[in-house]
Amino acid sequence: MKTIRLLSTTLLITLSMGLSSCGEDELESAPTTNLDTETIYDKTDKLFAEYIEDYSNIKCRSGLKGESSVLLSGLKDNHLWFSEYDAVSKQLKSEWTDIEKTDTILNIYKGYGEYETVKLNYVVPAFYKKTSTGDIVTLKLNGYNQTIFTFNKQSKRTELQSDYQKNVVANDWYAESVFIGNCCYSNEGEIIYEAKEAPRFENGEIDALLISYEEGIECKGRHISKYSYKDSKTVWSTYIEPPFEIASDAKIDYTLLNNSSNVWQYKCEVTSYDGSKNEFTFKIDIDNGKIINNITGITLNETSKELDIIDKFQLIATIEPANATNQNIIWSSSNEEVATVNQKGLVTAKSIGETTITATTEEGHFTASATITVKMMQEISAYIETEVVANGSNSMGQFWGVLDCTITNNSAYPIMLTKIEIFSGERTIFEKHYDNQIINPKQSHLEGATGLPAIYSPTVKWTYTYNGIEYTTSKTYQE
Repeated sequence: MKTIRLLSTTLLITLSMGLSSCGEDELESAPTTNLDTETIYDKTDKLFAEYIEDYSNIKCRSGLKGESSVLLSGLKDNHLWFSEYDAVSKQLKSEWTDIEKTDTILNIYKGYGEYETVKLNYVVPAFYKKTSTGDIVTLKLNGYNQTIFTFNKQSKRTELQSDYQKNVVANDWYAESVFIGNCCYSNEGEIIYEAKEAPRFENGEIDALLISYEEGIECKGRHISKYSYKDSKTVWSTYIEPPFEIASDAKIDYTLLNNSSNVWQYKCEVTSYDGSKNEFTFKIDIDNGKIINNITGITLNETSKELDIIDKFQLIATIEPANATNQNIIWSSSNEEVATVNQKGLVTAKSIGETTITATTEEGHFTASATITVKMMQEISAYIETEVVANGSNSMGQFWGVLDCTITNNSAYPIMLTKIEIFSGERTIFEKHYDNQIINPKQSHLEGATGLPAIYSPTVKWTYTYNGIEYTTSKTYQE
């Protein structure tokens, strides 16, 4: 297709000087084998005679011989037609013939409901594309463009107009579509949409990778952008920051490595003026233009830690690199009976033993672990907690009612409760003894003291034993 474009471009220049054959005398005459006078028509016929034995049925002939190909076109048996031959072997490379007939009298639309009648002098192919159901061909008929869509043995064509811009095939477009002027056409000639402005192309090519009929990704300099051709505006533009310094006059080339999802991976090659090269890769989300920095690893502030059974400890995870896009971490404990961890990395000791706390990155599943050893590091009394709750009336600091007294064993070992006493000043107002009352680890015992006299700020004293040693702990009720 590009070959035909290039040949056609050169041929148009030649045709402007008259290299075509559609005179009244030549239309009905047989091909001439001996050309003495090298007229414009003779040169065209001579080229036809070299590749086609009998071309008497071809009117409005045009031809061009390039280095590798020869392009012949015209009105063959009243059908628009062209053929491309190999210039060396003279073998036919491709050929196209219109399904419908075309008359030599053309009606050119001038606008405002007016038409102009002209005689067809030459036919030049400007664009040719094979599709899954047929072909898309743009021809210049006396310089006026007409695009013909053939599909499933059917045909549809654009109207010949004197407005040149409305008939130029701007580019081979997305999914077998084409752009003509500011309209995007399907391969069956239906208008998909009309753009706000006609896209700008160089030599019929677009410097972008299309992702839909309407949008494309463009790489220019240090920017990657998504452009809407329908709305004629940039959707987003992202500045690419290399991981190394580059000169302002460096040449930057992008190579697309992977576009299997909405996150595309590029290789960026930077060439300095002195010829030295450097490169890096990056990923970009084409939906929003955000650079995706992949995680390369994760570390923890501690790899091993000893905790008391009543301790908590904050593990801090550091993702590498620091600007990685996905910062989500999944925390887990190999033995939650020893210690648990929440999803912010806070470790809570539960019982004596050892567990492994693991931080796993959501992206890439990189891991870092810390071994947590839980021990009892203090005397048993440090793990015993008491609480006093009053359920009654208070007046002027004087209390009547029930005292709910609780003792909790936060240690890793059982203790034996022997006695509870409640004092008001130096006076004992409540006392109870226990016979082998065991309080296991992480358990509590509640004693409700009733029938108490009016008292001020009572003090509750518990007595318990551990490993044959007697301990006491007390708590004074404060209103």
